[in-house]
Amino acid sequence: MNQSIYCNPELYIDGKPIEFCSSAQIKSSGNGMLETFDANINEPSFENKNLFNKKIEFFLNYGSKDGVPLFRGFITSFKASENSISISAKDPRKFITGENAFPIVIDDDNNYDGRSVIQFLTEVINNDINVDETYISTDALHEMDKPLYMTGLRQTGQPYTIANNLINSNDLNDSDLSNISYYSFNIQHGSHTSSLILNKSRNLDGPPDHIFSYRNGIKNITYSEEAPPSFATASSSDGDIRFDYGNAPKGKIGIKLEGTYSSKGEAMEAAKSKILFEQDNIKQISLVTNKGFYLDIGNIIRIDVPEDNLYGQYRITSKQISYSRDNVTCNITLGRKPITLSTALNRII
Repeated sequence: MNQSIYCNPELYIDGKPIEFCSSAQIKSSGNGMLETFDANINEPSFENKNLFNKKIEFFLNYGSKDGVPLFRGFITSFKASENSISISAKDPRKFITGENAFPIVIDDDNNYDGRSVIQFLTEVINNDINVDETYISTDALHEMDKPLYMTGLRQTGQPYTIANNLINSNDLNDSDLSNISYYSFNIQHGSHTSSLILNKSRNLDGPPDHIFSYRNGIKNITYSEEAPPSFATASSSDGDIRFDYGNAPKGKIGIKLEGTYSSKGEAMEAAKSKILFEQDNIKQISLVTNKGFYLDIGNIIRIDVPEDNLYGQYRITSKQISYSRDNVTCNITLGRKPITLSTALNRII
């Protein structure tokens, strides 16, 4: 692959080094979504081979040689043309989610009652997926502070999809209302395997993982902002509740919590936690940088610029790295959690 002073990428397919890679792109979208990888290569020995499900590893080697790949996954599609081969891949979670993933049936005869979501995933991956080899590791997968249990769940589908939906529908950890956090799945690439992990969001006021400024990494910066919700409604077995926050200077905007709580008190606490959490998730900043390639989703960065509406600390919610033979850039999105379909449908304006 092309060499430069700062970057000397390496690409491997099925353990074989690829000499000519004209471009590559890695996308990490957060919210439990899979990492994706796209590349264009010129490798005659692969032109007539079936590359589906072949392992692919990409080392950026920015500034120094990487000990672990920036991306590891398995090829999902490929297309050969006269001069090159275009390849698309996803991280190892592809084996436990998506159309071609291993399905699981949870019924009265075979279920995971009494086991947590993390225990469920660990058991499925180790017993049903990693039969011939370790496609996806669970070595770095740890339990939640308050385990979420599978008791009573009866469903057919892909194991990761089931678990991710459960995490997303119970994502607020409100034991400390001054530091409301959420959980999300991600992948951690190691020297030989990639492990599924569960991250807990950190306090935005803590030490930043990186500081960007106009003189240190920022090539371009844009942002968008929306009004935070001022009230939330929720249902309980005792009736419905509504929690109001502040005087709504930007207008009355509300959200409706899903599900039914056991009491009005429990519903009120859940509504309060959700509203307080959303107050810190109203701004989305897009950075184009020449640094930060190894930052992860959920990392906290500080924007050190003169503009008051941009200065401060934010979480990384998505990241895209683009490589070509004469350039490498990093696009980072900061701020609120990615809006899911259910969130958008429940927003009341």
